[in-house]
Amino acid sequence: MQPADASARPSVRRRRAWLLPSLVAGYLGVVTLFMVFVLHLSVSPERLLILMLIAALVLGRARLFLADWIPFLVLFLSYEYLRGLGGKFGMPIHDVTGLERWISFGTVSSLELQQGFYHAGQVSWYDIAATMFYFLHFAFPLGLGYLFWIVDRRTFLRFSRALIAMSFAAFVFYLLLPVAPPWKAVPGVAKIIDHTLPSFTDLPGVPIPATIYHWLTPNQYAAMPSLHAAFPLLGTLFALRLWGRRAWPTLVYTACVWLSIVYLGEHYVVDIIGGAIFTLAAFFGEDAFTGGWVRLRSARSFS
Repeated sequence: MQPADASARPSVRRRRAWLLPSLVAGYLGVVTLFMVFVLHLSVSPERLLILMLIAALVLGRARLFLADWIPFLVLFLSYEYLRGLGGKFGMPIHDVTGLERWISFGTVSSLELQQGFYHAGQVSWYDIAATMFYFLHFAFPLGLGYLFWIVDRRTFLRFSRALIAMSFAAFVFYLLLPVAPPWKAVPGVAKIIDHTLPSFTDLPGVPIPATIYHWLTPNQYAAMPSLHAAFPLLGTLFALRLWGRRAWPTLVYTACVWLSIVYLGEHYVVDIIGGAIFTLAAFFGEDAFTGGWVRLRSARSFS
């Protein structure tokens, strides 16, 4: 007969497996909130890097962290800097409003959402919430990637490869086929971020996040594909593969980001579809690359 505590051991092991990533996620969240609301500092990549390095030092994995993360961050931030070049090489700017109306049954989703919820001259709580989702564009993949690195380094390496490949593929697309966002192409669509950014000064202790926006040199003609849509979806796919049903909150986050970028007038629905296509290509393309690499190493080891 099986001991009474034997059946409980798997659940205990599962709880212990979640203890470390939960502590790390809590640490990153608490310190980030402290920086923003107490120290009045914006959340930037270099500050996130310092927070993650401190945790790696505590875990005794600082050298491995630097080896894995410095190349990833150099490439990731290089893309973030270079994307501002899109639309500056004389290529014609494309307007996909017609395609948006075709897939949205004759409407423009940004215009419909703003007509229903946006009130010019005043800032609602959901305007600020949508803006915050928009500005988590770089923080989410870095934070989720760090949790991958803590739990399973191989997942992080695969995620980082897919993310960088997808980013630079999108960058080439932006250079060759720059696309105007709704707020530039559709009369009546407001660029809500221009109105919500100053409102952050009305919240006690919250700095104006425009410094992040200008630091990232945003590309005004990088609407298609939407990497704001692609980044959280790619993270969700890897999280679901690693954690299964426990990763469902990333699906909710992804949905919130998608709704926010359309409501803010930054992207069309068709841009999100383009981002999803790039995401699936990167996700399954990385699968093919990893599988091919494993087969090649196996063949070499037997030769």
